[in-house]
Amino acid sequence: MEKNIERKNVIWNMIGASANAFTSLLFSIIVTRINGTFDAGIFIYSFATACLFYFIGNYCGRTFQVTDISKKNSDTDYIYNRLITCFIMMVVTVLFALIKGYDLYKSSILIILCLYKCIEAFAESLYAVVQKNGKLYKVGISMFLKAMLATIILFVIDYFTKNLLLASVGTLVVNIVLILLYDFKNIKEVKLEKTKFTKEANIRLFKIGFFTFVLTFLGTYLINSPRYAIDDLLENNLQTIFGIIIMPASFMGLLGQYIIQPSLTKLADSIENKKYNQLLKIIRTLILLVLIAGILVFAVAWFLEAPVLKLVYGVDLIPYFDSMMIIIFGSVLYSLSFVLSAVLIAMRKTFGQTIIYGITSVISTAMAYTLVKEIGIKGASITYTVTMSIMAITFLIYVLISAKKYKENWKINEGINNNSNI
Repeated sequence: MEKNIERKNVIWNMIGASANAFTSLLFSIIVTRINGTFDAGIFIYSFATACLFYFIGNYCGRTFQVTDISKKNSDTDYIYNRLITCFIMMVVTVLFALIKGYDLYKSSILIILCLYKCIEAFAESLYAVVQKNGKLYKVGISMFLKAMLATIILFVIDYFTKNLLLASVGTLVVNIVLILLYDFKNIKEVKLEKTKFTKEANIRLFKIGFFTFVLTFLGTYLINSPRYAIDDLLENNLQTIFGIIIMPASFMGLLGQYIIQPSLTKLADSIENKKYNQLLKIIRTLILLVLIAGILVFAVAWFLEAPVLKLVYGVDLIPYFDSMMIIIFGSVLYSLSFVLSAVLIAMRKTFGQTIIYGITSVISTAMAYTLVKEIGIKGASITYTVTMSIMAITFLIYVLISAKKYKENWKINEGINNNSNI
């Protein structure tokens, strides 16, 4: 029975994570086909920005909540905290639109799509509760239903009205309805420790989750930093081109989620119970799986990416083939850094990650604006891959050093315990 549940969790997690990851791909295909490359550029850029601001709403994230073994914070504390961070997310969204000086049309699409991702961010706090109770499959079902229905609604409304604003509102409504009818129902069926809202608990969560928030926010910014250079320096139609050629890279990010999510509870168990060999085995397996998947993806992309994307989007991408392959290589490194980052979060090694992300963000921003100005889309692709190379190498070194220190500390503690028993 337990094996059946575990298998069900893995399968539905893959389905749900896939559907969620592919919404941006499907959304971009729909709006590019129906509305053209100019309007699609606005939508794709706005959705990417919404995905960035999503990490303000999600703050410390599901990984942190699921692997929280301190017993100091209840799941209700996390839910209260998520309401506050989601409010902050929307305030930042409005301020961003005002500071950038976007017109009413672009600002409206940005705000609606950020609301869409805001609802998703809040749902993550509910997903963590369900996952901790061994029912990850229900999270997968929820993500699948939201992605499928949002995509259908976007297509139907946009196809018949050619109105991106109205279509975007439709996706938002889907998320709201499903969180009310499905996600809250799941919460009622699992064990949720209900606590009252306290200022102290929220301040504590803001403090302990700060570095996790910063590193996940900056990690997403690093992926998207070329987009902001394109937004400031190039035309909207080139924003669409970059959005299309970087889209397959999201597949590697998806593979990273496939690989890491089922391992989170085992990682937490290894750390809590000081099982060094199990911890090292998990790390080695995760790295190996990412590299194997990366080789396969790169091989397939070399032969099929350009013609397949042209068939899907209706845009000739042969002039951008070199840029596409550069991004695919970078995406393999991104997936590796994503998995290693999750391992470090489970180890609670967030401060060091934050420093790495901060330094890399400065490098990436400077590189993006310089190279995009000089060589356009190829400059954006080179920026992306160099950034991912830096992240993968530094995270790998950090994980190995941290694991070695764990082993040394655990041996010291075991020695102290043995002496005290004598």
